[in-house]
Amino acid sequence: MIGYDLNVMNTLKSGTETLDENTRKRTTHTIMAQIGYTFKNWLSVDAFLPYVFQERILSPIGQDPNVSSTNGVGDLVIMPKIRFYKSIQTGIGVKFPLGATELKNDNGLVLSPDLQPGTGAWDLIFWLNGGQEFSFRQSMSVNGTISYRATGSNKTYLGDQTYTFGDEFQITAGIADRILIGNQIFDPSISFKYRKVKSDNRDDFDLPSTGGEWVFIRPALIFQATPSVSVQGNIELPLYAKLNGTQVTTTYRINLSVIVSLQN
Repeated sequence: MIGYDLNVMNTLKSGTETLDENTRKRTTHTIMAQIGYTFKNWLSVDAFLPYVFQERILSPIGQDPNVSSTNGVGDLVIMPKIRFYKSIQTGIGVKFPLGATELKNDNGLVLSPDLQPGTGAWDLIFWLNGGQEFSFRQSMSVNGTISYRATGSNKTYLGDQTYTFGDEFQITAGIADRILIGNQIFDPSISFKYRKVKSDNRDDFDLPSTGGEWVFIRPALIFQATPSVSVQGNIELPLYAKLNGTQVTTTYRINLSVIVSLQN
C-alpha cells in the first residue's frame, strides 16, 4: 500500500473553546508505505514506514510570519497480527526510532519534538479489530478498531534531557456496505473516531498545552479497480475537541491510498 495523508491544523482552541485568532497554522503531509505478508490464515505481519513533511507558521500580531518546516523518514512500525476468532484480529507492534530528532531551523536551533520526523523512542502498540455482517444484508457490516500506543522516552533530547510523548488511545467504530454500479464495486462507509492523548513529559514534568481528547466523523469510499487493486479515500472532520491548554488542532484531514494485493 502507498498512502498519502494531509492533516491541516488551522484551528486554535483553548480547552473546548475555539479562539478567533489566525496566528498559528500547521500542515503535515505524510507518505506512508505499508507492506504485509500472510503466513497462515490466522497469522500475518505488517510493516509501516512514513515519510513526513511538516510546516508550522507563527504569525504574531504586528510581526512578519515565522515559518518552520522539516521533512524526512519517520519511525518504522512492525506489527504481527493474529486472527483468533472469525473476523477478530489482534496485534502487538513495535515502533523503531529511525526518524531524525535533532533537525534545526535556519538559526541553528533544534526544532521542537512535534516538528521532528522521529520521536527517538521505542513504542509498543496494542491493536484489536473486528467486524460483523448483518444477517439481512451480508454486504453490510459493522466494524471497530481499538488501539493503544505506550510511548517510550527519548533520553538524549537536547543532549541530556528526557522527552516522552503522551500515551495514545483510539477507538473507531462504523458501518460499511458494498454497492455495485454497472460492473464497478464501491464500498462506502462512515465511522466515528475517539482519540485521547496524555500530556507530553520532559524530565518528569508534564508539559502544558499538549494532549487532549477528540471526536471525529470519517466518511470513506473504497473503489475496487481490479480484483487485486483498490483505491480508497476518507476525510476526517472534528466534531468535538477538549485540549489541554491552548493548541492548534485539526481543521480537516484527508487520506488517499492505493492497495495492491499479490496472491499466489
